Amino acid sequence: MRLDDVADAYEGVENNQLAGWANRDRAIILNVQRQPGANVIDTADRVKAILPQLQATISQAVEVSILADRTETVRASVEDVQFTLVLTVLLVIAVIYVFLRSLRRPSSPAWRYRFR
Repeated sequence: MRLDDVADAYEGVENNQLAGWANRDRAIILNVQRQPGANVIDTADRVKAILPQLQATISQAVEVSILADRTETVRASVEDVQFTLVLTVLLVIAVIYVFLRSLRRPSSPAWRYRFR
């Protein structure tokens, strides 16, 4: 008995309706996730650094691109925290200057005896 007697065989994927799409083009989508405890920004930067090597090893007809980068919000949050820390240090210095009228410790004798 031959396969042709009992079934129709087609060369191709099992379900051609199931596919990845990127900007109306068929695509192979690779989702990269960090390991638990890993730095998400470092992981994304390392993947982006490897992409030119990957592009060089495959056919020129294949385009490698990033569809989504979730680290943009994380990077914005880190920048916001850095700005807040710098602003806090500057405000603390300003308050010390306003109340002490000097950035240095006063050296007058009255200061030594009053707060001993």
